[in-house]
Amino acid sequence: MVRYILLLFLSFSYIGSQAQVKIGAQLSPTLSFNRLDDDDALEEFGNSGVGGRLIAGAIVDYMFQENYYLSSGIFFIPKRVGIESATDGRDEVSRLHYIQLPATAKLFTNEIALDVRLYFQAGFALDIKILEDNLSDDPQFVSEFSPVDASLLLGTGAEYQLGYNTILFGGFSYRRGLGNVVRSTDADVGDLVIKNDLFSLDMGIKF
Repeated sequence: MVRYILLLFLSFSYIGSQAQVKIGAQLSPTLSFNRLDDDDALEEFGNSGVGGRLIAGAIVDYMFQENYYLSSGIFFIPKRVGIESATDGRDEVSRLHYIQLPATAKLFTNEIALDVRLYFQAGFALDIKILEDNLSDDPQFVSEFSPVDASLLLGTGAEYQLGYNTILFGGFSYRRGLGNVVRSTDADVGDLVIKNDLFSLDMGIKF
């Protein structure tokens, strides 16, 4: 048994010595908007505006091959849901807060200038709802939102090697909602399908 434990320890030590992991923090001013499908609703609806939000979180980049990384982390993701009745102009705005767990791949270019390289990112993210809050005085459309969501995550940007262990980065990302965030609606509304989209300016630092 001791022999197997020692072998396992040596294996993890070897992997740790070979692995190149960068951790960091990210802030992203964001525009939040939604797509709406009211084909099964009892009246016509439309989207109601765009909201400014701020995404914050921690990132982890693991290099498994030169210029190829797996990227994950944990993020606080606020979303805005706005819908408006085309019949009488009534609107309803809700605020949703999620913890997001992304699983993406990052491809880096070689240096395009001294200590500067570009990256391209693609993958998926799981969103776990921690808060829902209807901001309307008299909510009449959505009675409950789904506890989970999923998103397609695409991004691009640039990194600057500031020092031996410090990297600054900036870019843009797009999170396209894949699931219907509506769990139930009021009885006289019918079925609504609402999916959230987020467009962000990303800024951060890695160590």
